[in-house]
Amino acid sequence: MVLLEYNGRSPTISSNCYVSPLATLIGDVTVHDNAIIWPGCIIRAENSKINISEYTTIFNGVMMFTRSQKSSINIGRYCIIESGVTLLGCFMEDYVQIMEGTLIYEECSIGEGSVIVKNSQVPPGLVIPARSVLRGIPVEPIREQSRNEVLKQKDRAEHYSELFMKIKEQLPNAQSYLLTLPDFVKLLLKKEI
Repeated sequence: MVLLEYNGRSPTISSNCYVSPLATLIGDVTVHDNAIIWPGCIIRAENSKINISEYTTIFNGVMMFTRSQKSSINIGRYCIIESGVTLLGCFMEDYVQIMEGTLIYEECSIGEGSVIVKNSQVPPGLVIPARSVLRGIPVEPIREQSRNEVLKQKDRAEHYSELFMKIKEQLPNAQSYLLTLPDFVKLLLKKEI
């Protein structure tokens, strides 16, 4: 992984998480226990802080950067950020899923257990209530999630983290950053992890 200091601040990475060697983290970035950051992610905290909480998975090619002091990024626990998402600044509560190709602008607040459907855009300053499912450019509400759906989101995020940490522990020489997702699943099944 590429860890770069910016304005005297360097990334802080928990020893109990996984950050791909092909990810780049710059500046005031904090990655907490059991978080997973996949290849190709660029996480740039040049102007304000980026915080990635426990059991959150950041999939391939996600871009996060803070364009001003008002655009810090806080990602809660048990969140799943899918491939190709761009975050320019937001406060994200726990159990949130952001689907692939979504763009989130500054000063947004995304409530607990919300889902943003793929290829959507969240405009600056939008406050999204808890358990909302939204899609579109700009996003519009589709429906509300049930409490059970939110708990399934937590289980899914925890499952991703636990599987990856088991591979890291049991197969320390596996070049997991070179695995495709189907290969990753095959390896898990083969080794009965």
